[in-house]
Amino acid sequence: MSGGITGNDGRWLWRTVRGLRPDRNPLRRRTDRIEACLLAGLFAAGAAAVPFAAQAASRAAYLSGLHARQEQLAARHQVQAVLTEAAGHIGGYSLTSAVLAKASWTSADGVRRSGEVPARPDSPTGTVVPVWTDPNGYLVSPPLLMSEVTGDADAARAGAVAGVVVVCVAGAAATRQLVNRRRMAAWEADWLVTARTWNRQRW
Repeated sequence: MSGGITGNDGRWLWRTVRGLRPDRNPLRRRTDRIEACLLAGLFAAGAAAVPFAAQAASRAAYLSGLHARQEQLAARHQVQAVLTEAAGHIGGYSLTSAVLAKASWTSADGVRRSGEVPARPDSPTGTVVPVWTDPNGYLVSPPLLMSEVTGDADAARAGAVAGVVVVCVAGAAATRQLVNRRRMAAWEADWLVTARTWNRQRW
């Protein structure tokens, strides 16, 4: 079954390529040749644009992430929070391996703060938990990791490649639709002329 499907797909692709291939077929119209040239040029431009778009998007995302990481490292401070009560345990299914527990800490400028921090389940009172704070001593998320920066760059690269492919496919569909309209109009005009001759035939 799979072999037949693959064979049909291969024949369909070959018929499509053969239909667009330039030749001396007297039935081939000028619009057919224009369509073949436009599609070939479109996909050639897309193939040439893919590496440049991927590299540009990846570099822009990497530099942006790196800049954000540097800003976060400069503005955020890691301090040691001390649990003021024992951490609870995780009951049932959970997507996280940490629980919130009350703790206190001293900010980088010496201000005493308290609140809930993520801690390992069943941690006893007095457990030290490293946390990140802003300049005012309030809890914030940790700075971006380099793995996150490179991951965003990889995602941007893949998105750029997908974007070029989408643009090429959309351009090909628009080109084919436009050419088909002109082709149908030409066929209709030719049929109006041919129909008169056919109508005069006596069988």
